[in-house]
Amino acid sequence: MSPKENARLQSVVAKNVSPGMPFATALQNLHKSGFSCDDRPATIEVTCTRSRQSLLPYACIQRVNLMTDSSRTTVTTVTPMPIACAGL
Repeated sequence: MSPKENARLQSVVAKNVSPGMPFATALQNLHKSGFSCDDRPATIEVTCTRSRQSLLPYACIQRVNLMTDSSRTTVTTVTPMPIACAGL
């Protein structure tokens, strides 16, 4: 995906979640933006994804990884990943 699209994703993520934010609030904000989060209690890293369809025959996955403190109450690191696209 283009650098412009990746920058747009980073902007969306930055508006919704930041280090130091309560983990529950971060999940709520990302869900409101269309992300689904793999919130298994056994891990301190949570991956959130959302799919984007195009008029062209391909789909893209946008992903952000959240690292939390050991008690999973606070987000410590937010890492937007490069957008991955595949043709259908």
